[in-house]
Amino acid sequence: MYKILEKRELAMRNTWYKIYAPHVARKVKPGQFAIVRAFKNGERIPLTPVMWNQEEGWIVLIVFTRGKTTMRMAMELKEGDSIPNIAGPLGNPAEMKKFGRILAIGAYTGIVEVYPIVKAWQQIGNNVTTLHVTFEPMVILEEELKEAVGRHIIEAVPVDMSKSFPENMKNVTERLVEKVRELLETENWDLVFMVGPTGDQKAVFEVVRKFGVPMRADLHPIMVDGTGMCGACRVTVGGEVKFACIDGPEFDAYEVNWDELIARSGYYTDMEMRAMQEYMQSLQGGGQ
Repeated sequence: MYKILEKRELAMRNTWYKIYAPHVARKVKPGQFAIVRAFKNGERIPLTPVMWNQEEGWIVLIVFTRGKTTMRMAMELKEGDSIPNIAGPLGNPAEMKKFGRILAIGAYTGIVEVYPIVKAWQQIGNNVTTLHVTFEPMVILEEELKEAVGRHIIEAVPVDMSKSFPENMKNVTERLVEKVRELLETENWDLVFMVGPTGDQKAVFEVVRKFGVPMRADLHPIMVDGTGMCGACRVTVGGEVKFACIDGPEFDAYEVNWDELIARSGYYTDMEMRAMQEYMQSLQGGGQ
């Protein structure tokens, strides 16, 4: 069991968990993730350690509420509670070398995964600029990133309450693409790195490739076991099938079959929405 040492709301739909997980804290490296089972009969979800302390044995997870499990975590878990399982670290660490000038982009909570990687890149001599594009109430890790890298840019998009959530997300995508294009037109870069929704990653890639700048992306396909046995997280990279959990999660954006990845990512959307609706109905009825 893994005790929750600290829990707090960080921003809209973003919750901070400091958890005692010494076996993860001792070995995790920037770019790796863990598979978390937060409830006895719950699903397994991949989450990224954002910070950790090897000596004290804790890790920090920042969890975006987007489905039933993450909603249950936000609603039901409290400081002092314990999580049944945390498996990790899993996946490959980010490559640590001197690339030069790096533009590292986090869309929405993608900035959570960007943070430990860019902090390490800056420490070994890279000149890192981070770009966080999200809704105004969802800006996170601002001070931490300002301290960790050479320059941190925030593009905070207002939420238009008269529009639907998908319509608001289009505004974020438009701002993201505009800002990336501006930065590529006015400055020279040796590498672009991005974490965020797959559709936004593809949109950014379409801009980046026009400038011929190398780009790498952390991919987020559907994932179940995280060890390469189930095949749920398969992606086509360079014409070959890869598993994001053991071959990634970072890949060369120029080799990713983005259309296939986007299509696969939406396979279970209806089931996810139904599970969320049923959970919300159970809360209204007084159940769990």
